[in-house]
Amino acid sequence: MKESHYTAVLLYPRFSEYELSVLLSVLHQGGKPVLFLGLDRHPVKGESGLPCIPESTIAQVDINRLDSVVLPGVDDFEHLVNHQELHSFLQKVDDQNRIIAAISSAPYILSASGVLKDKKYTTGLTEDQRRFLGTFQSENYVSSPVVVDDYIVTAKGSAFIEFACNVGDLLNLTYEKAWYDSSN
Repeated sequence: MKESHYTAVLLYPRFSEYELSVLLSVLHQGGKPVLFLGLDRHPVKGESGLPCIPESTIAQVDINRLDSVVLPGVDDFEHLVNHQELHSFLQKVDDQNRIIAAISSAPYILSASGVLKDKKYTTGLTEDQRRFLGTFQSENYVSSPVVVDDYIVTAKGSAFIEFACNVGDLLNLTYEKAWYDSSN
């Protein structure tokens, strides 16, 4: 029997819990195994204070067991700006053409890691913020709630439902989209 591949969900201090809520539901409905990864083994608190305990770390995980990685937004990413271990992890995942999904401010982490090079993207960061950070290719920015370019999914934080559905679809999961449609 073939071993399952996981979707890794990165947990780092001050991550945005709500941006993961629907995605975690889609993954669960689709029977997709999830692995919660931390930068280290320490418990992490999200931006609204939800305490979480990573199951593994970016240094310990076997990337060959992952087919996708999700990065939630973070209300203050200063602690991630020069995190070389995180950048290296994302580059390794990207080198294997695994699905990488980042929402809200998290596309900055992809940009700083070189993962967004020559990729179309969106983010919750303003044009001035993107220019100040100095890692984004402005010509590849798309003003859209969600952008999928090959195996990279980026989204604005307010598009967390559409983000979740795009990731679920890219993973070929079977789930009930109507559950998340507020117009019903």
